[in-house]
Order: sequence, then structure tokens, then C-alpha cells
Amino acid sequence: MQPGTTNLEYGEPFNKAFDHIRSGIDTAIAKFNEIVEQVQQWKWLLGPAALLWIKHSLDVTKTALNAVLDRVDQALEHQLPVLSLINVSFRWVNDVKTPVSELSSATTDPANENLPKWTGDAASAYNAKALKQKAAVDESVVKSEFISQWLFTIAKANVDYAVELAKIVTGMVSKLVQAAGEAGTVVDLPWAVSTLAESVGDVVSAGINALLTIGQRFVDALGNIRDIATQVGDHSKLPGGRWPEAVRG
Repeated sequence: MQPGTTNLEYGEPFNKAFDHIRSGIDTAIAKFNEIVEQVQQWKWLLGPAALLWIKHSLDVTKTALNAVLDRVDQALEHQLPVLSLINVSFRWVNDVKTPVSELSSATTDPANENLPKWTGDAASAYNAKALKQKAAVDESVVKSEFISQWLFTIAKANVDYAVELAKIVTGMVSKLVQAAGEAGTVVDLPWAVSTLAESVGDVVSAGINALLTIGQRFVDALGNIRDIATQVGDHSKLPGGRWPEAVRG
């Protein structure tokens, strides 16, 4: 999608994803601790082999949970900067591109209906300056769109990352809630914990692979910093990196 007139389309899903992540992590930790308490409650009826099996399954689950927690911590650190990035990308469109683009026709449209009748060297010089002014305006529009799109690509990758992370947390919570409910008896406890370890591992593994793909998009966008340098360094329509002056003196 291209940047529009508002950043709510991406800012709101981004914030909602983090709301789900925070509440989901709290639930996941609570349910994991609940399962551990159930193991403690029934361990006197469980033999050494069963306890070892359960401990291994809980360790696998805890490892998967910690892997998600690490990514959540990293994402939370960047929540506000990403929101700022989204806002800035839209400002390049709304506050720069749009008002500057409105100058394009103004640089060549005559302010007076008699102006087109003007001839001679002065008229030629004026028209040449006007064309350079229009070229500078149009080039500024192109540059502002490019910068906005570049920032937007980075921001959107972060939004997609947060949304995918929220899906992982939601899936993990679902498995933990199910296991906590099924581990209520000493008979079902070992099987519930074993199934939990496998299912949570699958959810987290698939989710992290998806995050890696999104992360690569982010890295690719950052790698395009050369394109930004090219845009900024192109002074063909902006001599010396400045606006072409209509009058020198």
C-alpha cells in the first residue's frame, strides 16, 4: 500500500498488536506458572520417570516462551520510534509533497492574461527561468515521494513484524490455556505437558521463521540507503543543492 493522507491505518494496528502482545505475554506466563504449580501438586504421585519426562517438556516450553519474550522485549523498545517513523513518512507526503506539487503549475501559468504576449529577450529569459523553477518543483515532489516511500517501507515492515509477533503470542497462549485445562488430573498431566511442548514449539518455530522473513524486508529497505544518497546527491534540477534563483544580484 502507498502512504495516504493519514497514518491511522498503520499506527492503530501497530498499537493494537502491542496491546495484544502485552496482555498475551501476561496470560502466557500466568498459565505456564499454573501448569508448574499443578506439577508440584501431583509430583508425589508421579514416579521419577514421569517427572523427568514432564521436566523435559516444561524446559522445552520455557525455552520457546523465552525466545518469544526476547523478541517482545526488542519490539517494545522500538514501539515509539516506529510510530514516529510512520508519522514522519506521512508528513513527507502531506506537509511537503502536496503543497510543493501545487506550485508546479503556478510557476508557468501566467498571473496576467497579457503575459503570454510578452516577447523579446526579457521574455525569453523569464520563460527560461520559469521552466527551471518548474523543473525544481517537480524534482522536489519526486524526492519527497521517494523519501516518504522509503521511510514508509521501513515502518510497514515494523508494523508487519509486530502483527506477526502478536499472532505468535496469541497462538502460544491458546496452547498454554488448553494445557492448563487438561493438566488438572495426575493421569492427564504428563500427556498435557508433553503435547504442550510440541505444539508451542511448532507455533514459535513457524512464527519466528515468518519474523525472519519480515526482518529481511526491513534489512533490505535499510540497505537501500544508497538510493536515498542518490536522490539527495542529484542536483541536476537544483544547482548546488539550492533552489534555482529567479533573479541574481
